[in-house]
Amino acid sequence: MAAQSITGEISLIWQDVDPYAGDVLLMTLDTDEPMRMNTFEISGDLAARLKDGVLEEGMRVRVDCRSETIEMVNLENGETTDEDRAVVLDVVVLGA
Repeated sequence: MAAQSITGEISLIWQDVDPYAGDVLLMTLDTDEPMRMNTFEISGDLAARLKDGVLEEGMRVRVDCRSETIEMVNLENGETTDEDRAVVLDVVVLGA
């Protein structure tokens, strides 16, 4: 799927270190357009660049991402479903 840009204000940002993936950021936006994808997982080199206070709650950002379909497994009954998730390509802090 083609890349898309989503803008909004960071309402939540959480930072962790995954033993396998390294630095990981979880970010939720209050998006400018209602009903847009609003939760993003950022990992790898991009997360390393954006961690430790580079991004903060309340900042306006543009998230450049593409959609990827992944298979989810319900652990209770073993049923699978396809769900779309965002693969973040870049995050740009916007001016006031």
